[in-house]
Amino acid sequence: MQIKEMLVGKMLEILVDREGYHYRFVSKVEGTAENAVAVTLIAAQGRMFHFVETDDVSIIYRGNERMWKWEHVKAGLARLDGAPVHTFSSKNPGQVYNRRESFRVQIGESLLMNKIVTSDKTDENGDVLEKMVKFEALLADLSVNGAGLYTNEEMEIGTTISFEMPTNIGILSCRGELVRKSSVSNKPFQYFYGCDFTVIRKDLERYLFERQRLMLQKERGSENVRLKNR
Repeated sequence: MQIKEMLVGKMLEILVDREGYHYRFVSKVEGTAENAVAVTLIAAQGRMFHFVETDDVSIIYRGNERMWKWEHVKAGLARLDGAPVHTFSSKNPGQVYNRRESFRVQIGESLLMNKIVTSDKTDENGDVLEKMVKFEALLADLSVNGAGLYTNEEMEIGTTISFEMPTNIGILSCRGELVRKSSVSNKPFQYFYGCDFTVIRKDLERYLFERQRLMLQKERGSENVRLKNR
């Protein structure tokens, strides 16, 4: 698929790798050209997000029941009908993308998490003030794209949460937005939430790969023991 085939009004996902962190944004397609797309200006905490030359940027677009991904695109700023927009350009066609290829690892660990509550006030730099409300949760599973968690804390879809998880490679920090919610009746929790990450440490992917490898080794070891005891 070519960038110029994107439809105005569709959502575009923007992934940014910067200094050890992954950032994820979602914006709306405002216009296209031969090799570029313009989206609604991306802002974080009330301030425009500034891309830098060292950022590694990818964009993901859903169209015709498929998802398409462009890697290593160039980010920029422009004006469209007098309004500022972010732009992303690439001469390469998009490649078919399947988010499910990102493996999900079962965790089952209790963590103290934060619910992010924003204020209508700003600090001296113009950033929106945030308040952290702590709650306990069971981290059910984890992938590079998101997490599943059980808790008794009632929250709305769209709520931003964050947590830090101690691992053998250091503290992994994650921040995301709740996108799914369901009531639970057969567990010691009231709610299950699905979270899509917006900011994660790049080390998370390495940690998940190592944890999955160790789990597979244990499963194979247990299976070998059962076969020997038959």
